[in-house]
Amino acid sequence: MSNGKVIGILVGGVCLGLAGGVAVASAVMKGPSRANVTGATAADALAAGNAPLLEIDGKVVTRETLPADIQDQLFQIQSQMHEATTATLKEIGLRMALAADKKIDTKNGQALPELKTLVEGKKVSEAEMLAFFEANKKQLPPGTTFDQVKPQLEMYMQGQQSGEQVRQEIAKLEDKGRMKLLVRAPVAPFVKLDLAGLPSRGTEGAKVVIVEASDYLCPHCRHAVEDVEKVLREYGSKVRFYQANYALRPAGLSGVLVRGAHCAGKQGNDQFWKYHEKAFAVPLEAANPISPNTEKAYADTALKTAQDAGLNAAEFEKCLASEETKKAVEAANAKLTAVGVTGTPTFFVNNRKIGGHNNLASAVAAELERLSANPSKAN
Repeated sequence: MSNGKVIGILVGGVCLGLAGGVAVASAVMKGPSRANVTGATAADALAAGNAPLLEIDGKVVTRETLPADIQDQLFQIQSQMHEATTATLKEIGLRMALAADKKIDTKNGQALPELKTLVEGKKVSEAEMLAFFEANKKQLPPGTTFDQVKPQLEMYMQGQQSGEQVRQEIAKLEDKGRMKLLVRAPVAPFVKLDLAGLPSRGTEGAKVVIVEASDYLCPHCRHAVEDVEKVLREYGSKVRFYQANYALRPAGLSGVLVRGAHCAGKQGNDQFWKYHEKAFAVPLEAANPISPNTEKAYADTALKTAQDAGLNAAEFEKCLASEETKKAVEAANAKLTAVGVTGTPTFFVNNRKIGGHNNLASAVAAELERLSANPSKAN
């Protein structure tokens, strides 16, 4: 096996979650991005909803006249364009600010210095590389030595460190008010969400309604819990939160835990939230039980979760095994898929899907600002 493949196993197995967070910053360190900044204009046109997109047999087509799944596809394209545009503009802004700080003339046709010449990255030490290797070598083929992977490991860790440094520099500019992005984020299409029967928290009739589709075994959903709680604390009576469970693997523990949530809800709204909290604490390895009877193992895990939450165990167990509950979970999944849910967590703010849990607070703030400026507009 080549060194490149070896380090690929190490990096891919251990740091997949980190890669997305530093991909833009790592690319920035290599030089100017090739993302198309004019994408913001296209996104603005699509975001209008009623802007003409194409003409078929003399009939003008707008986004809002298209089926819901097609509208969602267009929104995903918009979001990707916006992310690329935002990354490019932040890179340019950082290069401009750092060049100004260093008294580098960028006027009169002078080229803007590349970021790698403006940010002096800290060199990764051999001790840091060795510590990383020792912590993760079990994921490498037997017999792999540190010297075999050292060059690739150094390149990877240096990129990680440089990316983090760039993020920190950008954050400083934004915190000090030196850089503000003025491009519009894409607006998701309006969808009609069926909230009947969904457990909720917050003030009835609140200005902003948040709906989350999540799976109890989804790591990102578990991380999103803190973001949701922060928004509920910060905005108080201005928001109402609805939980819409979406089983990524209906036939596995994922589906059984969601069925359990349905049964918990039948015992009351408070009982649901107690179960909900405990379900997010179920060990992920429970999805792959040692027992040959996986179905019973899954049911036992859900039952223990219900017992830990203080639910009526007998009622819960009977409900969990019923066909009615299974069909209810299948129907809930189908409804969410129909409005553009393909993964978890997926958030909707006043019937519009947002990019992810990291954007929840800003999406709520933007919606409140929009409603303040246009009080007559409900969506």
